[in-house]
Amino acid sequence: MNLFMDQHVKLGRFLDPLCTEDLGPDLFMLTRPLRYESPLLGDIITAPAGLQTDLDSVPRWLPLVYAVLHGKARAAGAIHDFCYQTHRVGYRDLTRAMADAVIDEAAQATGPGIVPLWALDRWMLWAGVRVGGRRAWESGPRRLVIWDRRSLRRAETRLSHYP
Repeated sequence: MNLFMDQHVKLGRFLDPLCTEDLGPDLFMLTRPLRYESPLLGDIITAPAGLQTDLDSVPRWLPLVYAVLHGKARAAGAIHDFCYQTHRVGYRDLTRAMADAVIDEAAQATGPGIVPLWALDRWMLWAGVRVGGRRAWESGPRRLVIWDRRSLRRAETRLSHYP
C-alpha cells in the first residue's frame, strides 16, 4: 500500500476556518485554533492559536513548485507546519512521511472557507515537501513558537507535551 498516493475512502475535513494575523513577509500567526479531522491518522489535529506558520510548506528553493502553489493550500500548510514543528498529534509521535501524507490528505479537504486542491496540485505539493522538507523537519521543534495573546508578548515556551 502506498501511503501517499492511495485515494482515501473517507476525506478529511477542516472543522474551523483559517484565521490569521500577518506578521511580515511570509509569516503568519493563527489567531484561532485550526482543527483538522484526519482519517489517515484517525485523530483531530489542532494547530493552536498563536502558532507561527508560513501557510505554504513548499520550500522557496523549489521555485517552480512554489510559484504554482503559493497561497493555494494555506489551511493544509498550517496543519503541516504544526506537524513539522511538534512531530506529534495528541500522544502519537509522527514520522516525516506521516506529516507529509497529512498535507496531501488535508489539501483535498474542505471546511469553512476552505477549497480543496486538484489532484495534480496536491501531488506537486506532496512532492515538494518530500523533496525539500528534510531540513524543516529536523529544525521543526526548535522553531515552535506560540504567542501569548493575552499579554501581547512573545512566549518562547515549548509546550510540555511536545519535544
